[in-house]
Amino acid sequence: MPELNPKQQGRRQRGRRGPRHPRGPRRRDNVVMVRVDEENLSRIDELVASGQFNSRSEATAFLIDEGIKFKQQMFDKMAEKISQIQGLKAELEVMIAEDTNPSEPVEQKANETPP
Repeated sequence: MPELNPKQQGRRQRGRRGPRHPRGPRRRDNVVMVRVDEENLSRIDELVASGQFNSRSEATAFLIDEGIKFKQQMFDKMAEKISQIQGLKAELEVMIAEDTNPSEPVEQKANETPP
């Protein structure tokens, strides 16, 4: 494989189609821009150089997917807590709405006579 300059590293090579990783192609329609340090970039480039991925994008998507799977328990707990927080926020909204819209006037004017 010819040596690539930094701008060419991670670019898809002509003639190759689809990811080489055994999981096969997955639809990826969302773009995330991220900055990484030199060490992580080097590791991503190693994945591409190994021939398992056609681009830095494919390799990075794979690493993100693996990281999420590895931390699945944490994400499950977070989802539960987020749901609880949303429920509490809804309760607060109802409580505040009820408190700011009293059904009866609290005070009567001094010059008004009761019926």
